[in-house]
Amino acid sequence: MNRLLAAALGTVLGTLTGCGLDSKVCPAIVVIPQVGVTWQVGTLPYGEGSTYRLCVDERCESGVPRRYGDELRVGLKLPEGYDERRAQIRVELSGGQDAIGLKTSRTITLRQVKEGCGQALSRELRLTSEGELEERSVE
Repeated sequence: MNRLLAAALGTVLGTLTGCGLDSKVCPAIVVIPQVGVTWQVGTLPYGEGSTYRLCVDERCESGVPRRYGDELRVGLKLPEGYDERRAQIRVELSGGQDAIGLKTSRTITLRQVKEGCGQALSRELRLTSEGELEERSVE
């Protein structure tokens, strides 16, 4: 009887923690669903002073790119619980040095990212020197 109660309690606790019956303790990590686009500094005429508009389907964000080392990045946080695996990504950049503006798009498949017990759909893309979006490899 005690074994049955212990097994039932273990199943309930495993389900509540989101880690199943894994014996490891799950760290409380928040995974944010998001899409990011990066490009190498100097490969395109759009730098930290330019502006962007990034859209994932009908959700859009505008702002200025942020520099991280030798890359610039723009991103869009998706709503919690976002579950559309296929998405149309659109990027517009303007305000670059002698540039008229860049518009590019691509349909992608978002990937399930897991950290600890958290998970979310996310994807990172790269803008090539020709202004095309390409999917970054998983590192």
